[in-house]
Amino acid sequence: MTEGGQGDTVTSGSLELRWDAPSRVASLAFSGETQLTGKHGAAMVDALTRWIGESKETFALLADCRGVTATDAGYRSATGDFFGAHRDAARIALVNLGPVIRVVAEMFRIGIRIHLKTFPDEASARAWLRTQGVAA
Repeated sequence: MTEGGQGDTVTSGSLELRWDAPSRVASLAFSGETQLTGKHGAAMVDALTRWIGESKETFALLADCRGVTATDAGYRSATGDFFGAHRDAARIALVNLGPVIRVVAEMFRIGIRIHLKTFPDEASARAWLRTQGVAA
C-alpha cells in the first residue's frame, strides 16, 4: 500500500484501488486478464472500510472492468456483504465490462439492492456519480 497526502493506493495481484479523499471516490483498475477472488474482495473491502470510516456520507467506486473475466464466490461474498451494509451511501459505476461480467454485475445489483450502473465510458460514469451527490 502506498499512502499519499489526499489518498491511498492499494494493490492485490492485478487489482489497483486508489482513493481520492476529497471526492470520496475509489477508482479501481486491473492490469491484464483477471479472475476476481476472495483475496481481491478482502483487499478492496479492507481498504474501503478504512477509507470511509464511520461516516454515512456518500462514497463511490468507479471501476474500469477491462480484463475482468470472472468472479468467485469469495469475491462476491466479501464485496456483497460490504456493499449491502453500505447500500445507502455507496454508488458503484462500472465501465468496460465484458459480456459475462455485465451479467454478473446486474445479478449483483439486483441481489444486493445497491446503486450500481454500467456505462460505455468513464465520462458517462462520472456524470452519473455527480447526479448521485459524488464530486466525481
